[in-house]
Parts: sequence; structure tokens; C-alpha cells
Amino acid sequence: MTFEEIIQRLRDRDDRVTRCFFFWDGPTLQHIEEVRKTNPLQAAKMRKPVCVTCRPGLLKVLHSLYGTEHFDYDELVSDFYYYLISGDKLATIAEPKALMGWIVTTAYYFFLHNKIDRDKVLGNPSLDSLLVSNHDFEQDESAGAAREFVAEVLKAMPNRTYAKILDEVTLEVGQYKGREKVERMQALARQLDIPIDNLYVKVSLARKHFKETAKKLIMS
Repeated sequence: MTFEEIIQRLRDRDDRVTRCFFFWDGPTLQHIEEVRKTNPLQAAKMRKPVCVTCRPGLLKVLHSLYGTEHFDYDELVSDFYYYLISGDKLATIAEPKALMGWIVTTAYYFFLHNKIDRDKVLGNPSLDSLLVSNHDFEQDESAGAAREFVAEVLKAMPNRTYAKILDEVTLEVGQYKGREKVERMQALARQLDIPIDNLYVKVSLARKHFKETAKKLIMS
């Protein structure tokens, strides 16, 4: 698939290309081709992506910004994806072959701004930590209070669909990793009868609504 085709598929919100380009966690096309040179049979058995993936580049950017600090790749990249499609920003790429470099550069400034904003939320960067899995809650000394506050915020959210999605994704899907997490997200998308890329966008919007509602509750 050419870079021109990838850009157009992303602009069209093609489910398979979007998941592969941003979220693919299997072997890359380049790696498969390297393996094919010495072991064609093994290469034939490897999961093959439908297009190139920018995940390694985005991970490098995120690690450079967050260092050893924990970050949620799916959440951050979902926000970045929504940012790209909301204003059809991919249409501004003059040279399709420069797609990967453009994505990494644009992502760096987006994630940098995103991180600065997060650290300024009520002067309390730990607000995001309220959205963690049940396992994480159980390990926290204030687990009971955190669970109660999350439940209170979810109940107070005006958009009940967002509240339901957050409840499902954060407390159920959130405790899984890698391929199993992707499969859980796909199952939830089927349950809600929406494309997987739309689900990632809805999760991103739901998290924003959660934070806005949490702020109002804290300040009231």
C-alpha cells in the first residue's frame, strides 16, 4: 500500500488501516521482510500488517517526553488520531512519502502540549490516575475513596453513553494488555455496533468529559 493510499484511507477513517497504522503491535513489514531473507517459512507464518505502522515512532516520542513516567499509549494516540481527523489535517501533507516524518513531528508537539496541559489540571497531575483499572485501585491505600469518586463522576456525567463506555473500557478492558486488549476493544465496538476507530475517538471524548465533570465536582 502506497503512502498516498494510506493517507486517503486514514482520511476516510478506514477501520483496518487506522488500527494498523496507529495501534499495530505485531511485527512490522520491514521486520517480516528481514526474516524472509533467511527464513521464508517463518516469515510466511508471521502476522502481516495491512500497511506500515507509525507505532514505533510514536512510542519513541512518548518515551522521550514521559521518561520513566507511566503513560497510556492507546489513550494518548486516540487523542492524537482525533486531533488529526477533526480538521482533516492529513490533507495538508504536500509530499505523501514524508508521511512518517510528518506524523512523528506533529505528534511530538501535540503530546508535548497535551502533557503540559495534563500537569496543570487543578495543579494536580494525579487526576488522570483516577482512570485506572480495578487492579490498580486494589493496590492503592486510598482505593475505596478513589472508587467512590470515580463512581460519583461517572454517575454525574451528562452524557450517559460516554459514562457507559468509560465504565466498560476503563474498568474492564483497561486491565488487559497488548493483543488481548485490542480484542476486548474490538468486542466492545461490536457490542456498541460502531467501527473500532470510532470507539477510540469516543473513548477520548469520554475521558475529556470525565475530567470536566470531575473538576466541577471538586470545585463545587
